[in-house]
Amino acid sequence: MDFILDAIEKASQQGHCFPAIVTALIVPDLAGAVDSPGADSQPRYSKWIEEWFAPTFPEYAKHDIDGICLYALRCKLLHEGLSDPSKARAASKSAAATRKRLIAFNVDPLISMHLCTKTDVVGDTWTVLSAEIFCDEITSVARSWLAARKTESAAMARLQSLIDLRSDMSPLSRGVRLLYASI
Repeated sequence: MDFILDAIEKASQQGHCFPAIVTALIVPDLAGAVDSPGADSQPRYSKWIEEWFAPTFPEYAKHDIDGICLYALRCKLLHEGLSDPSKARAASKSAAATRKRLIAFNVDPLISMHLCTKTDVVGDTWTVLSAEIFCDEITSVARSWLAARKTESAAMARLQSLIDLRSDMSPLSRGVRLLYASI
């Protein structure tokens, strides 16, 4: 998991915001799969956000961004290239997500806008997040989560079975680094 978090940070710092954001949005999926194996994607994703991310960064809730809203954004962005989380099926499970019309990511290195929200005449919200700040916040929380799980052998075994960078994948390789993802 560390190599994923390192990649998010490196991409974000180098201005490669789209891959950084997309990868940051899957971190709760991976962590949720470790914490709640067998659970459906949306409940485990939003549970991880509410248990780990929201307490550390409570200001997101003030901008109508909760676990379901981020899950809906992840769905729309990853599957359709859209940034309107209200159009995702999961959005109907959260009043905040149904009103969130757009989450835009500020990628301008000269102007910093983060957690800037405007509400339109019908009550829908439009929010700008700093890509770099959002990615930093997700990776920071994920590193705290990972540190809390290090002593849990079952959690570490589940994490190892998800995705990893390995050079010991018999019979495929010895000494050659491969991105490993079991199916």
